[in-house]
Amino acid sequence: MQIKDLSIFHNLDDTEFKKSLVCTQSVIHEYKKNDYIFFQGDVPNKLYLILNGEVELGSINVNGKVLRITNISEGEDFGEVELFLNKDRYSGYAKAKTDVKLLEIAKDFFGGRCEKNCSHHSKVVFNMLELFAKRTDENNQQLEVLTSGNLKQRIATYLLEHADNNNLVSLSMNREELALYLNTTRPSLSRTLLSLQEDGFIHLSSRKSIKILDAEALLYIE
Repeated sequence: MQIKDLSIFHNLDDTEFKKSLVCTQSVIHEYKKNDYIFFQGDVPNKLYLILNGEVELGSINVNGKVLRITNISEGEDFGEVELFLNKDRYSGYAKAKTDVKLLEIAKDFFGGRCEKNCSHHSKVVFNMLELFAKRTDENNQQLEVLTSGNLKQRIATYLLEHADNNNLVSLSMNREELALYLNTTRPSLSRTLLSLQEDGFIHLSSRKSIKILDAEALLYIE
């Protein structure tokens, strides 16, 4: 992905785009697979946008157990919560799941006022608000899944929300990550998926896709 294709620069002409790169103090940083971009407890000072690759976001409790994990990829942003809420420390970590290239924007751009009242400054800030709204919607979707009942019902809700027009669900997460997303263990997830397949609700097409065979039945599963 090119820098100009990032949502944060949407609706900027060439002149505004070039000025915004200077105004935002943007820098490109590359990380190798398994490199940490920031650790839990680090001081927030940047907004990160992914140009290429995939990033793992997670948090760890005092016993060393991973509490949550999310994978994000090209075009998505992270680090915004602590940055804009003026948190002293990151509540989680960010790790390169693959080799990644990031655009990093300094906190000062969002915390300061543009003395020249530049049009590109306002547009970038507005685009950021749209990105935050999208992230809030995604969080609401996960909350809906987690509050939809037992594990079968949570899986059903997740599958129905992520299915395409052909009732095929492409999984961006592996089983361990999906289990964390659904607030269960990997063995429980695997057993329940196999049970749903045996009952004719779904077909486990591959490790990366699931075919819904009976959407209506999934909707009312108990």
